[in-house]
Amino acid sequence: MQDEHVSILELALLGAFSILSLVGLKFLHSSRSAIRFHPAPATEVPLWSESLAIVAVMAFFLFPGIIFVFSMAVEELLKGRFEQLPWMAIHITVSSLLGGGLVVFVIWQIVVGFLRQPAATLGLCGAPWANLPPVVLFFVLFFSPLLLSSFLWEYFLDSRGYELIPQEVVKMFNDAIAEGNILELSLLVFTAVVLAPLWEELIFRGFFFGLFRSRWGTVPALVFSSAVFAAIHLNLFALLPLFFVGLALGYIYYRTRSIYFAILFHALFNSVMLFIQWLLAGS
Repeated sequence: MQDEHVSILELALLGAFSILSLVGLKFLHSSRSAIRFHPAPATEVPLWSESLAIVAVMAFFLFPGIIFVFSMAVEELLKGRFEQLPWMAIHITVSSLLGGGLVVFVIWQIVVGFLRQPAATLGLCGAPWANLPPVVLFFVLFFSPLLLSSFLWEYFLDSRGYELIPQEVVKMFNDAIAEGNILELSLLVFTAVVLAPLWEELIFRGFFFGLFRSRWGTVPALVFSSAVFAAIHLNLFALLPLFFVGLALGYIYYRTRSIYFAILFHALFNSVMLFIQWLLAGS
């Protein structure tokens, strides 16, 4: 009973911090804030269509899957000689590296090559480094409401009888910590902190957000691109938190007009989450 009261107290404190953080986020969004975003020059409206979105979605599912299967075939050939290798982590890293790269290549060829639009349309443009303070401040203020939403979402699903199943990569990361597998940890960290932010931001913010925004405006674009981003991770318990993460990433991209700060925010978020997992695994 005491533990329950402690958890309620902790939740109440987190709620109080979240309210203060939301006030801070609102102030950061306003023109009165001394720490302001400095957007890159505006680009022309994208000329993308629904057919292009279908091609991109098909490529997103097809290429990483093909690379994953190919990597598994390589495992079957080499497993007898290199049985101790963390093959699942290798599959994930290789499919993310090559598959994600192929998806971005397809999008690049269509947007820049076929439609003759500038790379800045995908967010590949410089923005002042003065954006770094507001991006970092946004991240700090965003974290408490995100944790609160995660706890409430988990409580809601648990009350409905759903079994808590963490993301597969999180389970692998925890197992690698327990086993002290440095190679597997390195591969998973590289994928989560480097590859995932790079490819996912180019695809979901650079491409999908631009596509939806050209069709329906900024707010629907934030919602739809974030929903696709959350759903693509295929984990019910992470669905709502990842949706909010997608909103934050879309907002950063919208305010800076540069994909690089969204990539930075994404990498920072994944790094902090892995660090928290490492702390929890050691406790």
